[in-house]
Amino acid sequence: MNDVSLRDYVDTRISSLEDKIDSLSRFTAQHFLLSEAAVKKAEESMLIRLEGMNEFRAQIREERVTYATKVDLLNMEKLIYNRLKSLEEARAFSAGKMWVVMAVFASIPTILALIALFIR
Repeated sequence: MNDVSLRDYVDTRISSLEDKIDSLSRFTAQHFLLSEAAVKKAEESMLIRLEGMNEFRAQIREERVTYATKVDLLNMEKLIYNRLKSLEEARAFSAGKMWVVMAVFASIPTILALIALFIR
């Protein structure tokens, strides 16, 4: 009862191997399809990132045009320094004039007192 012909045994083994090969080929095909889909998604994601980076780069390039150069800043510093120096000189001159005017007004009563003393 346990006797099986060699032909039946070989046919059964071959059939089993063919089923395994079909199963593996379907699995491999599905694996390749999923791998291709993952690669496409990764490419799309990378393109979106690169597009964002290119926009950022373009924005920086546009902003660089408005940056002041070192020469411009040095010239502006000299101009501000000269204006500040002239304002300080004008303030010092005005303060000096004010001291002279105050000294004159303060000396008027003394001069009048001396004149009154000599006239008597």
